[in-house]
Amino acid sequence: MKTPDSWRLAGHFGSLSALELLISAATFSSLGVILPHMVEDLRWSWSQAGLGFSILGAACGGSSLLPPILIRRFGVRNTLIIGAICMAVGLYTLHGVSTLLLYFIGTAICGVSFQMLGAIPATFVLTRVFKRRSTILGLYGTIGGFGNVVGPWMVLAVLAVPGATWREYWGYQALLLLVFGIGCALIVGIDKRFSRPAREELTTPAQDKPAPEPKGCAPRAACQTSRQTNRLAVFRSAVDWTVRDAMRTPQFYVIVAAYFANIFCLVTVTSLSVSHLVERGVSTTVAGAMLSLEALIAVAVRAGAGVLGDHVDPRFLMIASLGATSVGCFVLALYESQPYLLIYALGTGVGFGATQLCATVLMLNYFGQRHNLELFSTMCLVGAASALGPVIGGVTRDLSGSFAPMFLVLAGTAAVVGFSVSMMRPPVAATEEGSEDEVEPEAVAEEARGRFANKPA
Repeated sequence: MKTPDSWRLAGHFGSLSALELLISAATFSSLGVILPHMVEDLRWSWSQAGLGFSILGAACGGSSLLPPILIRRFGVRNTLIIGAICMAVGLYTLHGVSTLLLYFIGTAICGVSFQMLGAIPATFVLTRVFKRRSTILGLYGTIGGFGNVVGPWMVLAVLAVPGATWREYWGYQALLLLVFGIGCALIVGIDKRFSRPAREELTTPAQDKPAPEPKGCAPRAACQTSRQTNRLAVFRSAVDWTVRDAMRTPQFYVIVAAYFANIFCLVTVTSLSVSHLVERGVSTTVAGAMLSLEALIAVAVRAGAGVLGDHVDPRFLMIASLGATSVGCFVLALYESQPYLLIYALGTGVGFGATQLCATVLMLNYFGQRHNLELFSTMCLVGAASALGPVIGGVTRDLSGSFAPMFLVLAGTAAVVGFSVSMMRPPVAATEEGSEDEVEPEAVAEEARGRFANKPA
């Protein structure tokens, strides 16, 4: 029989994961399917329609610093309620759209709302109530990833109703997200930690005892003071770094670069791969099937990487995932036969499924939990720049006559960032005077001689 605590944890995980699935289905995956109906009805050009999709992505990435402000000031529960109301407003704006301006406003509101309902508040909650961070984040991402599968079917189901149009679809989604978002907020708010302003945790000492390390992790003190016997063991910092100190380390920027490389490649491959393969003689059906296969592989890999990340240091998983991304993009650029297409789908699927998760967990493991809200949201900020990928790819196609050079650039970017991750070592922080985890001078000196050791201020 489950204890009340178990039910509460299941409620947190289930509601947040389902909310991630629904917001993904209602925005990015739905818009791509329903857009042709809007273009035909409103007589827009595809350039105008595509700009709205870019605004959605840019608003989502560019607003990543807003949720931490709301969570620190109002708490997770109220942030989710605000996000649900804003998402409903944005979706209902799309329901009544008659001009391009309203379309752009609606997509921008949905993009900002996405961040208030998605990974930032979910990561904040789940990493505080579950011990196995990597596992739970992997499962959360896996469930959320099915939004890309469910979204198109939701569109088709509504449009199959006699007399229903795309306007009804946006109206139904507005109501669904409003009800479910507020319901999720109330479930999460049962835990008082998430119903009050989160800024209190920055000034109030933690009352609970430190959670035991999951099996397979290197001891905290040992990680700070000596060489690990098991080089694959998970490193967890004994120190909660401040935002300023974390941002002064090379490790922070390497992790951010890995996150950016993953999103940059993901958005570009998703938007341009079908057109590229069709130009090289591949049928539209096969090209689309490879994209779907890639998405399914990414969903499966995300769950496996989450479980593995609690036993093997995510740095090694990230090296492998970025390598897979590089190989997948390289093969996509130059080959079009069936065996090579499978390699492309497998490589990019593995890379896209694991890299983002590894970056999230590494940020937690390297810099601690106390200020992770601000550090994670800063990392998400670079997602706004990923919207440039399709634009750069289009310019490359116009200038060179092929998308291949763009995919080669993606392959090179993933390879360079993967090499940087392979050279990275855990950051070393000076502990407070008298701490039982005090760093030995010899260990600090040895780490300082490393390629990615922290530089003094």
